[in-house]
Amino acid sequence: MEGYQWTHDDQLLTLFSAPNYSYRCGNRAAIMEVPEVQRDKYKIIAFDAAARPNEGPAVGRRTPDYFL
Repeated sequence: MEGYQWTHDDQLLTLFSAPNYSYRCGNRAAIMEVPEVQRDKYKIIAFDAAARPNEGPAVGRRTPDYFL
């Protein structure tokens, strides 16, 4: 739901690239910036989805029923 997830004792990072997937998941997406010189000084930027056309703000972080 946060746009990224660390697993395997923080050895593997999964970045999600589809915020609010199919306009119903409410998840965020993220990108990772890694400096060319100091690779251990990375930065993760998470962001919300844009609002669906003709609708209000993007869906909040509610877990969809099909994930329960």
